Amino acid sequence: MKKILFSAFIFISLLWACKKQQQPTPENNSQDLNSTPVKTAKIESGKESETISALGIVMSESDAKPSFKTGGIIDRTFVKEGDAVKKGQLLATLIMTEINAQVKIAEEALEKSERDLKRVKNLYTDSVATLEQFQNASTALEMARRSVEIARFNRGQSEVHSPIAGRIVKQILHPGELAGPGIPVYAIMGTQNQDWTVRVGLTDRDWARVNIGDPAEISLDAYPEKKFTAVVDDKAPVGGEASGTLDVILKIKNLNISLAAGLVAKSIIYPKSVSTYTTIPIEAMVEMNQQSAYVFVIEEGRAKKIMLKIIRLIGDKVAIHAETSLPEEVITTGSSYLEEGDLVRKVN
Repeated sequence: MKKILFSAFIFISLLWACKKQQQPTPENNSQDLNSTPVKTAKIESGKESETISALGIVMSESDAKPSFKTGGIIDRTFVKEGDAVKKGQLLATLIMTEINAQVKIAEEALEKSERDLKRVKNLYTDSVATLEQFQNASTALEMARRSVEIARFNRGQSEVHSPIAGRIVKQILHPGELAGPGIPVYAIMGTQNQDWTVRVGLTDRDWARVNIGDPAEISLDAYPEKKFTAVVDDKAPVGGEASGTLDVILKIKNLNISLAAGLVAKSIIYPKSVSTYTTIPIEAMVEMNQQSAYVFVIEEGRAKKIMLKIIRLIGDKVAIHAETSLPEEVITTGSSYLEEGDLVRKVN
């Protein structure tokens, strides 16, 4: 009987103790009422291997603006805008009257110098002419020979030949117009398969992630059923004047279709280099100022506002950089209602 009474006493005591423990104390109720319920998320670290997508323009890597070396009046032009030309094809000639006359003058001056030298040489042999006169005649003959070479070379440069195979995109000068030395007569664009590239404008961060040789994929609205492999061929050393982007040149590989300059291309670049970032959920940011943002973290039960440097957006996350060590979590839900030092209660 005593054992039964003792067991009943122990059971009642435990039951009373449990009931007392479950009852909220006035102190706990006060803390719950004064604290703000919040949800938190982990601050994560990961490697960024995302691709870079951007629009680009198909362009020709090869172009030329041939011109005359010597000035003169254009006599004939043999092609017009839109015509296809071959490398070395004759495009235009000058009126040769003046140039031929210059060659004739130089040749006659050479003949005279040869006669003068022959005469002075005979006189010098007879001790009538001096050594100086003989040397001067020899020098004059050499100068006349060089003048003939220059005149004949200039006559050969009075024709314009195409330096590349391509298509005439603009005729700048026409017959009867005065062409100065070095003034282009035509603008030619290379249209061979190996000439086509895609120029893509990237932001500075994407530009920095790309290296020459990185693979890429090109798609064109003109050929929606095709995908073209490409490779990063060059990176512009200067940015665009108005766009604020930096150009990357993609070289299309194994091209077997016809293209035209100005076609819009969709490109996907696969950077080989992988960057490591610390990320937070985008909803954790409560204030943002250009490259910096503020978030709340929990420190000893209270909200603490800290500033982070924004590196880039990665989907629904923000890659950040902090100059000091970061806690494990940031406040996401409820952060917009917080002030510095508020009591908070995590309810994840």
